[in-house]
Amino acid sequence: MGFERKMHDVSSMNLKCAQCSKEIKELPFQPDGSRPVYCQDCNRARTAGSSRGGGFNRGGGGRGYGGR
Repeated sequence: MGFERKMHDVSSMNLKCAQCSKEIKELPFQPDGSRPVYCQDCNRARTAGSSRGGGFNRGGGGRGYGGR
């Protein structure tokens, strides 16, 4: 059971990948112009090289740690 995102046709917006300048025809979201967009290949490379965790407890806070 895979998760399928609705793809938005953005071919009329003349979007280019922020990394390789390849034309982007579809995106899994509607871009608002406030952030760069990447083609599927560049986005895959960016996320594969990312060290992002699950979003929780990524350091700081210190609650329950440090021997206090």
